[in-house]
Amino acid sequence: MSLSDEARDPWTYVLGGLAAGVAWAVSVPVAAAIGVGAAVAGVKAVVGGLGGRRGSARREPLPVKGKTPEDAWLKRGERAVQSFDALASSVPEGMVSERSRTIGQQSKETLEGLRRLGGQASTTREVARHIDQTYLLHEELRLTQAVEREPDPDIREEEQKSLDSVREQLAIVQRLDQSLNMLLARMESGTLGLERLVAQLAEILALSESATSPVEGAAQLEHLADELEGIRSGLAETERLSRRALGAYAGDGLPSDGNEPKG
Repeated sequence: MSLSDEARDPWTYVLGGLAAGVAWAVSVPVAAAIGVGAAVAGVKAVVGGLGGRRGSARREPLPVKGKTPEDAWLKRGERAVQSFDALASSVPEGMVSERSRTIGQQSKETLEGLRRLGGQASTTREVARHIDQTYLLHEELRLTQAVEREPDPDIREEEQKSLDSVREQLAIVQRLDQSLNMLLARMESGTLGLERLVAQLAEILALSESATSPVEGAAQLEHLADELEGIRSGLAETERLSRRALGAYAGDGLPSDGNEPKG
C-alpha cells in the first residue's frame, strides 16, 4: 500500500486519534496530545507506505488476536478448508476431481475473507478497549446535571460543549460495538457455511463414485461452487461495510484505494 493509500486508510486516523485521546486523558496539554496523535498517524502512514512498496498491491490482513471469538471462528474455517483439500485430493482423476479441486481453491479464497474480517474484529476490539464507557456515562450524567443547574449562560454554553464531546465519544463506542458484532456475526455464518459445504462435498463425492454419473456429480459440484462464492461475496461485503463505518467515524469516508475485495 502506498503512502497516499495509507493516508486514506481510516485506521491511520483511528489509531492517531486514540493516541491523542490517551495522551489527553493523562493530563498531557491539548497541543501536545494532538502532536502525539499526529505523530502516531504519521508513523503508521510512512511505515505502511514503505511496506506497500515492498509488497503486493493487495492490502495485507490485520493480525487476529488469539483466544478471541474471531480467532475461534477463523480456526474452524481453517479446519474446514483443510477438509476441502483432503476431499479434493482423494478423488480419482476425472471431471469430478477437476471441479472439486477448483472448489478447494475457492474455499481458500473464502478463508482469506474470514481472515480479513478476523483482523478487523481484533483491531476494532483493541481500539474499543481503550475507551472507558463507564467513565463516559458518569461524565454524561454529571455534565447533564451541570447544564441544567447552571444559571450563567456563558458557563452553561461551555458545559454544553463538554457534554456534546462526551456524547460523541459514547456514540463512537456504540459504532465500534456495532461494527464488531457485525464482523463476528458474518464470521460465524461464513464459517458454518463452509462446514456445511464440506459435508455436502463429501456426500457428492461419495455418490459420484457409486450411484451418480460423473456429469451429474460435476453439476452438483457446480451448484456447491455457487454457494461457496455466495459466502465469499458476503464476507467481502461485510468487510466493505465495516471499513465504510469506521471510515465515517474517522472522518475519511470509504477508502477507495483499489485494494477493496471484489464482491
